[in-house]
Amino acid sequence: MQFIENIRLAFTSLLANKMRALLTMLGIIIGISAVIMITTIGTSIQKTLTRTFNSIGNFNYFRVDLWIHDPESDGGWVMDELIDRDMVDELIAKYPDQFMLDLNDSFGNVTTQNYKGQIITLSVNGSMDAVPASDHKRGRTIQYKDNKNLKNALYVSDLFIKQYFPEGTDPIGQTVNLTFENGVSADFVIVGYDKLPKIYEQSFEPGTAEIDKVSPCAIPVDVGYRIMHKEMRPSDWVNIRYNAEMDVEMQRQQVQNFFEEKYAELPKYRVTVEDQQSYLGMINTVINVITIAISVIAAISLIVGGVGVMNIMLVSITERTKEIGIRKALGAQNSAIRMQFVVEAIMICLIGGIIGIILGILGGMLIGWIAKTLVTQFYAEYAELIAITIQPSIPAILIAVFFSILTGVFFGYYPANKAAKMNPIDALRYD
Repeated sequence: MQFIENIRLAFTSLLANKMRALLTMLGIIIGISAVIMITTIGTSIQKTLTRTFNSIGNFNYFRVDLWIHDPESDGGWVMDELIDRDMVDELIAKYPDQFMLDLNDSFGNVTTQNYKGQIITLSVNGSMDAVPASDHKRGRTIQYKDNKNLKNALYVSDLFIKQYFPEGTDPIGQTVNLTFENGVSADFVIVGYDKLPKIYEQSFEPGTAEIDKVSPCAIPVDVGYRIMHKEMRPSDWVNIRYNAEMDVEMQRQQVQNFFEEKYAELPKYRVTVEDQQSYLGMINTVINVITIAISVIAAISLIVGGVGVMNIMLVSITERTKEIGIRKALGAQNSAIRMQFVVEAIMICLIGGIIGIILGILGGMLIGWIAKTLVTQFYAEYAELIAITIQPSIPAILIAVFFSILTGVFFGYYPANKAAKMNPIDALRYD
């Protein structure tokens, strides 16, 4: 009950001196809002990077590089092309349900005829699994089972749908005959389609007729190799997709050991296995460090604000000396006087902190809105790829509230203790 009464007295005192209270809170408001704004920007950058990378493709894979010692080269090591498909297939067979080859290849342009008999050209990319898709995707993308079963699956863009079919036709499940550059023709079944990215649309020459635009499409990479009579050539590096639900470091070590065994009798060779997802983690770590460093600098203003709170509390105590004397003469304990002014200091800092949090969140959202506008206006071709996400940091908000209270206690205790130790007779005589 006494605590509630102290809160009421604190509000009464603050309302009696509104301008002074606001100016006292200003340091707290600036410090907290700066910290919240910085952490909001940092968190938003992390979320934006994560969503953008995920929209481009799946990064849950290891990059395996093969190096050979060469004293004449810079650094003493150069990459050598000895990793082949049989080796990767052996790894996959050894660890079923853990790994699969992440392979993409280009098969040049193909042609087909639409329902009007017009020739349409497409650029073909071979994929092992999970072609990057947007929110506009219909049907499904190329899947690993399509490669395993050598299924003639076709994933196209909405541009091709407009070029090939009469308006209103459902393309999913429709068969399209494609003629490759080597003259081989094959029927493919459309399993899905997506909206053509703006960055691809802008690559066309101005004034190009819709029917003449070369639309991208994707097929299973092994189907493309079979038709083109090609195979994965030996390479100095390869991407191995791993099972994200299992321990990543364990799987990385399994891949490392497997390839090291392959070259155990060749001491001049060494193998490196890097987790591509870890690069995003490294970027996020750097952003975290920078955010924390800048936040600490911004938080210095909280000390300035705290000194201002202490100063105004000392002034307030001087102005209310007689009030303190009357309360002590009526039997108020030192602890009660001390608590009254500590609570008042806490309320000043807490209200300032809440205002600062609100301003910080609004400032972060404003900067995010400006970033989105700039991307849309000046980098429209990348607007679909850069998924800007504004997200305030909840931990930072909770910490800000805690430090607001802590600042009130720390900088309010000395003035409050001074008030509690006043001699009631001297206080009553004060003019």
